[in-house]
Amino acid sequence: MQGFSLEMMTLYYLLVPIGLRILAGQNIGFLSQEIYDGTFTRYLIYPVNVFVYKSITYLTHSFFYCIQFFFIYLIYHLFFSQGSMDPQSLFLGIGVFFIASISYMSISMIVELISLWADYIWALMVMLRFFVTFFGGGIIPMDFFPEWAQTLLSYTPFPYLISLPVKTTMKLISVSETINGLMILSIWSIFFFGIVHLMWRKGQKSYAGVGI
Repeated sequence: MQGFSLEMMTLYYLLVPIGLRILAGQNIGFLSQEIYDGTFTRYLIYPVNVFVYKSITYLTHSFFYCIQFFFIYLIYHLFFSQGSMDPQSLFLGIGVFFIASISYMSISMIVELISLWADYIWALMVMLRFFVTFFGGGIIPMDFFPEWAQTLLSYTPFPYLISLPVKTTMKLISVSETINGLMILSIWSIFFFGIVHLMWRKGQKSYAGVGI
């Protein structure tokens, strides 16, 4: 189907769930929960940038899921695959997923920082995860989308968060296509981090430290 064999589809749907965990990092509430209960104030007192600290903790979670990703791929090829394993594609795919998690973190920060003004952002985070999963190829591979939809989505960050690293791991795309996808994702990441910076500058005036 659309160039996918049964073996390829099986591997695809084994890699996607753990790939989503790599993207999610520290998961929902890594900023908003502390803003709501007031403990976020400690980051304003400590001599460390709050976003540097949160980025490190977020990406640490992502790194551990990258290790799980490696073992899932390894177990699949040891017991279920009839083809040979390609270590280069595996490590390149893991690297792309880790870079994608940085981009997803920037989008998540935008939604999480809305909690500086709103009392409830859980639904927004769930909606974000749905959009990323559906339009990024997490539910069905991008190859099954209509041509016009694939072209339209190629201008968004979604396909480069899930479809790109999974296809890189499975060696379904060339290295040059992977590099082009990472360049587009990097541009989006810079844009999103710019929004995070602006929101934080405005949001500090709204933060009251309620709960302390």
